[in-house]
Amino acid sequence: MKVLIVEDQPDEAAYLLQILQQYGYTDVTVTASLQAAHDSLITFTPDICIIDIYLNGKPDGIVFATQINKRLPFVFLTSHDDTTTFQLARMAIPCSYLLKPYNPLELKYAIELAVEKATPVQPPLNNNILFVKNGNILSQVAMDTIRYIEVEGKYSRIICHQGKFLVQLPLKELIRHLPPLLFPRIHRNTIVNIREVVRINIYEQELFLKDGQTLAISRGYIDDLLVAYKVLK
Repeated sequence: MKVLIVEDQPDEAAYLLQILQQYGYTDVTVTASLQAAHDSLITFTPDICIIDIYLNGKPDGIVFATQINKRLPFVFLTSHDDTTTFQLARMAIPCSYLLKPYNPLELKYAIELAVEKATPVQPPLNNNILFVKNGNILSQVAMDTIRYIEVEGKYSRIICHQGKFLVQLPLKELIRHLPPLLFPRIHRNTIVNIREVVRINIYEQELFLKDGQTLAISRGYIDDLLVAYKVLK
């Protein structure tokens, strides 16, 4: 996923970039002014923009957002908690509005919701069945039979009980066709079927599947994974 940051404070921009990289967003362009943000769109097409409202003391973030809001989803960030700023910002129709200092996980969720809202997926008639195309052949894959899905180059490989299927969709697109609580992302390169998981080692950042195979968990995705379970302490 491509992300455009519009933030005039270098420390804030660096912190934001660090958070994005932690969650697997590595294709990021950083700009610090209204003009620079516009210029970046000539050669960079983001999937989402993260915009500071006040740039060099002026509400240029709102100006930029108003100009792109019909073609790009965006999230506002600001340290201004006054009603006037909020009322001005809401007129640009942001996907989310976060006050600094924000929680990194809040930002992650705001990005995911913004992108999903911008590109809604129509649910299939049978929510438990996928058809995977291989040449002229369509193979039926029941979601219950999927063990996990991993990145393979620009595509995704679905590992099922009946075999493996390579699909020409990146993981970020494929995950939208799956129920999120049953198929959480555990790594930038991996989605797992929670019904296949028998043990999770949070300290070692790995989980174990029914067949004994282990998969790595990124620290940034542990909270998402645990939401799918009742955790008794």
